[in-house]
Amino acid sequence: MDRRKKFTKEEKIKIVKRYLEGGIGCTSLAREVGCNENSILRWATGYKENGEDFFRDTTRHRTYTIEFKKQVIDYYFEHGSMDTTASKFCITVGVLRKWLKEYKSGIITEWNPMPEVYSMKGRRTTYEERKEIVHYCLAHDKNYKETAKVYSLPYSRVYAMVQAYIKNGDEGIMDAKTRKAQKPLTEIEKLQQENERLKKELELEKLKRELVQKKISLEEERLQDFKKKTRTKR
Repeated sequence: MDRRKKFTKEEKIKIVKRYLEGGIGCTSLAREVGCNENSILRWATGYKENGEDFFRDTTRHRTYTIEFKKQVIDYYFEHGSMDTTASKFCITVGVLRKWLKEYKSGIITEWNPMPEVYSMKGRRTTYEERKEIVHYCLAHDKNYKETAKVYSLPYSRVYAMVQAYIKNGDEGIMDAKTRKAQKPLTEIEKLQQENERLKKELELEKLKRELVQKKISLEEERLQDFKKKTRTKR
């Protein structure tokens, strides 16, 4: 079996540009240049995220800060793709895999990515609870992960709530029912509401009259029966 072909930075850029121009498909291009399709897709993603800097020499030893590792691992837990994460941050999948192993084994302990908040099941929330969640998150410097864990909600749900609140205020986190209840009625809506009330009153009055009439009819029938029985006895 042939060894995997190595490409220079210039060759990778040329391949990616051909792919992104759209004149040839990934499979055909991979077959032509002699590389894996996934490699081209990874290069293309990295190139779109970081430009030619993505292809810089990674064979030399580089030092990464704990803040950078935190950012990378947080991004991975949120998006769930090693290739996408590695491409975005200009690191290899091998490096990312090593950092994840360090985190799981407790070597990296400076922060807690809380991966469970990304896969947590959603649940129903009231308008009042949503207000409390948003205010908690904003009071804690938009710490979405901590808020998600405190209120047992998925990260994405908390993030969406806060962004909606920032954009539209209280109305952004209202459901349709709450929004309708909060919204003042127009004059037409007030008239329609009054009309519905009167219709219901008329219907109720009609039912009452029908009920009274039935009672009168029953009483008349009973009276007639009583008179008949009285005549028969005589």
